[in-house]
Amino acid sequence: MGEYVNYDDKVVIVTGASSGIGADAARYFAKFGAKLALVGRNEERLMAVARDCEEFKNNTPVCFLLDLTKEGSCESVISKTVEVYGKINVLVNGAGVSGMSSVFDKSIEIFDDIMAINLRVPFHMTQLAVPYLLKTKGNIVNVAYSMTTRFRPGFLVYNMAKIALESFAKQAAPELMLEGVRINCVSPGITRTNILSGMNVEHSSYSWLFDNVESHLPCGKVLEPSEVAAYICLVASDIFPHMNGTRLVIDGAASLV
Repeated sequence: MGEYVNYDDKVVIVTGASSGIGADAARYFAKFGAKLALVGRNEERLMAVARDCEEFKNNTPVCFLLDLTKEGSCESVISKTVEVYGKINVLVNGAGVSGMSSVFDKSIEIFDDIMAINLRVPFHMTQLAVPYLLKTKGNIVNVAYSMTTRFRPGFLVYNMAKIALESFAKQAAPELMLEGVRINCVSPGITRTNILSGMNVEHSSYSWLFDNVESHLPCGKVLEPSEVAAYICLVASDIFPHMNGTRLVIDGAASLV
């Protein structure tokens, strides 16, 4: 991939960069020369990712330790990134959280929490980044989920949010393409991340759960974050200038059976 992908002198914002897909996406972008702005909520993990990124091309990332659902947080990321680097070329909306939900829930709180980080934040980050992406003819990559077309008990609101995120890319693409900006959605299947922590699953149970899931998948394995990260890095590159408004699935055919 390195023969075709080059992010030298390009500025990339990655949300959800302290773990999972976002962390590995940050490493991939750094490997190909990007200047990074990394957003996460776990200081230890975020700093570890930043150190990994710095080793590739000696570019020290700008790190934001904050909760993007809090008032003013999205604005802070965009304004500080532009202050430091002077521009934005790519926005990766990778932050997300899962959580059990149902139409029978007694409170609206879980709906608000899941929608806030999985949908409102990507939309707002995109709104704020667009004026700068127009100048660089940059692009946005949303990270969604491939299995939203299947009924999964307990994941009502999460699936709703990810479907809406995919729709956002499709609906925004015609508006943005007139100005030379692209927006796409990478929709991975079940991936070995710590997103289960949002459902109060103990970390010690992760291996057993993923092993159990693998036995029911057509390809016999869950995705590794690095696989999805490589895909994101490719989609955000200049290789496919006419790829726009697209839902790009990577799940080993899991969503087809």
